Amino acid sequence: MKSQLKVREIEKFDEPMLGIVEETIAPYRPGRVKGMGSYWPARFYEEEDNEMILQPDEAVFIIGITGITLLVVPIKSGTLF
Repeated sequence: MKSQLKVREIEKFDEPMLGIVEETIAPYRPGRVKGMGSYWPARFYEEEDNEMILQPDEAVFIIGITGITLLVVPIKSGTLF
């Protein structure tokens, strides 16, 4: 039987939004972020280029979404897009 994996498209936001990490985010290990008035699953926008680990209460930029998962970049990285 053939696998029917659906590839989720990435929607980048016009303007980055501020979010706060609630559950640790690491490369290839999603966490959770409070942003846009609620709590969301979150992962790094570019996981392969990132070696950071974001701890709870750290601020991030939310720059997009895929499915219900927010895509974030660390504020201290200095790059938004």
